[in-house]
Amino acid sequence: MKKILSAMLAMAIGGIISASEIHELHEFGDVSSSAAAKATYKKAVKEITASGGGILYITNKTAKGFEPESPIQKNLSANSVTAIDIRGGKTRMVLPSLGFRMPDDPHGYGGLFLDRQINQEAINVNGNNVNLRISNRVVKGLTSYFQKVNDYELQPDGKMKIYPPTLAGLNAGAVLFVLQGKGGKGRSGEFETPSRLTAKITRLGWDHAKRKGFIVMQRLNPRDKWGKLTALINKSSAGTVYIGDTIHCDGEIAGSISLQKKIFGQGDNFGMAMRYMYMGNIMSTGGDENGCGYTVDTWQMLDSFKGKVETWNPKTGELVYTKKSTRANTLGTSRPMINLNPKKWITKGKIKVMANNSNGDSARNGYVLGVGVDWSPDIIGRAIAVNIPEEYCGTSKVGFWKHNLAGRKVRRWWRISGYRKMPNGEQRIWVERTRWWINAKATLTLINEKNYFKELPYIIAPCALVADVSEGVLAENKSSIKGRSIMPKPGDKRLVWLAPPGCTGTRFDFAPGDPIEQAIGPDPRHVVGYRVRHREANPTMLPSASFYSINNGAYPVYAGLLVGAGHDKMQIPHHNKYRSGVQIFASCDNAIKIDGKTGNAAILLEEFTGKPQKIVWNGPRTRTVLLATPRSGDLKLVGGALDLSGRQVFEISGISATRKKSLNLRGIGINVNAGKKELNVKFSKPEPDAVYAVAVTPSWLTTLAVTKKAEGGFKVDFGTPAPENAKVDWILIR
Repeated sequence: MKKILSAMLAMAIGGIISASEIHELHEFGDVSSSAAAKATYKKAVKEITASGGGILYITNKTAKGFEPESPIQKNLSANSVTAIDIRGGKTRMVLPSLGFRMPDDPHGYGGLFLDRQINQEAINVNGNNVNLRISNRVVKGLTSYFQKVNDYELQPDGKMKIYPPTLAGLNAGAVLFVLQGKGGKGRSGEFETPSRLTAKITRLGWDHAKRKGFIVMQRLNPRDKWGKLTALINKSSAGTVYIGDTIHCDGEIAGSISLQKKIFGQGDNFGMAMRYMYMGNIMSTGGDENGCGYTVDTWQMLDSFKGKVETWNPKTGELVYTKKSTRANTLGTSRPMINLNPKKWITKGKIKVMANNSNGDSARNGYVLGVGVDWSPDIIGRAIAVNIPEEYCGTSKVGFWKHNLAGRKVRRWWRISGYRKMPNGEQRIWVERTRWWINAKATLTLINEKNYFKELPYIIAPCALVADVSEGVLAENKSSIKGRSIMPKPGDKRLVWLAPPGCTGTRFDFAPGDPIEQAIGPDPRHVVGYRVRHREANPTMLPSASFYSINNGAYPVYAGLLVGAGHDKMQIPHHNKYRSGVQIFASCDNAIKIDGKTGNAAILLEEFTGKPQKIVWNGPRTRTVLLATPRSGDLKLVGGALDLSGRQVFEISGISATRKKSLNLRGIGINVNAGKKELNVKFSKPEPDAVYAVAVTPSWLTTLAVTKKAEGGFKVDFGTPAPENAKVDWILIR
């Protein structure tokens, strides 16, 4: 057997493997159960490492439930073991914890290397020459279907005849989940029904009487009962590569995928390249996310670890949580464990956050003021949270977390780092925040910026920083954003180590039965979806860009850059989805340059909400706004004066100093009949009213008075009758 395994491995890696370096797990002891196999695995790794290292195969003789862990490699020069699990004809490789040092990176190391060097006279093949090829071809078996149904007929043979909205995406043999009962959003925020069963399509057909396509489905489990059908769904997938990267402790992660490319020759080169070719509609059914060449979904997870204390050893910092505790696979270091026992809280009085740091620009200003409180320096090291719903996380009226949290209160906890009682009796505290460096004299950030400087209810709770979760996370390496928690199994130790809390040995210390939760980060820096950092030294030969969109097709692309929003409603109603859709804070020759052909507008501001789209200039002490009033289209300037720098204004029809428009500006060279002592001027357009000023200039020496004003015009009386060829000019201002 060892010779066969040695030959197989040699073919796989292209080398010569001695049979003495190949081992099978069952040779080292009992592997009949998961627990026995785990103990034998540790023994085997120890012995093989001591003998110089090698390959350890896990065969069908080992219990199915056993999951091998990466063998510990003490340092880069130490021997270790690579485990290969071939149970059931499938292959899984478990690599040592360190592996080799990377020859081209003195600070890097890895568990598996695929090295190739091309150094020959020529490669006479024109094509894509790669180091590793992974091919994934799916011909049949996947389904992308999610449609509601309301027309169906139970057949005498127990099968169900269903008339779905479309037969596209269905085939005989396909298996679907049949959702039954009244549907709606469940805990996960997705569409759910009270029950469902699994059924297989046995036939597709066409009903000539109804002029509809139909399918016939057979239950996979005959004991399942048909009910009121609501929807059919199966959104299966088969990706080419899956990389699971779960980090429970602090560290600098260079990247789940790190690519370092060096170009010293010439020729087109791409760091990462994709050619996305499609022929179908791509969007096929409910839940589709469209085709994306590159996509990032960032989720700030709120449903953190929550449970109870089973045992607590203040001397060693060992806390064991109960078996009914949830979300243990979200445990991580450096976030505090909060004691949720209300009897150990301080809630007397109110607090006022005396600084507005919601924009994240400063963490050093202000303090938290206690109002009617009775604090002491003992609160340093405990955690504080604002205790009102709009300052909890995930409380928007419509959104994913409303369903997934199922009523759980997710408070934002900060560790108190400073306390001072002022000479005037004021009690102030500060909290610890990190903005590159630790700042121990910071204040809270609030979700609703209108809550700054207001009296707010609060909680001060005992807490301790989590230092080690290696025995606290579950052996089952799963963590779900949605749905039920992965629960502890009998073999899980449920043990976390806490840094010493400041309340050790007091009535505020942890104790068996205390409810606990691990706090989320209260004010993280949001994830950057895509970042490019340039470090250039020469002028560019052709235009280059951090993001470059080119339409090489024959039909318009909807947008070169599209900033959208959807799903959750805003937790604070006056908040918008983005602070800025696009922000440029670098120095630029031209912040925005438009030199391409524009069919409709270079800049298009659409005003369909009834609110004007403003162009705003903010200065140190000024604010100037230019806007178009949606109903009238009038252009309005608010703030500073209009300076034309000696230039002209032309093609205007009126001047008004009020909100009412002037529809008449002037009259030039108006004839006045000889001998007349009055003139009635009629406007081309009626004024809104007669509240206007009019200045009249006659062409002869005379006194004059405007004796009558009306919407349609005005009357002028002259002291001296008009001579021959008399003229009058007038101008009107409202």
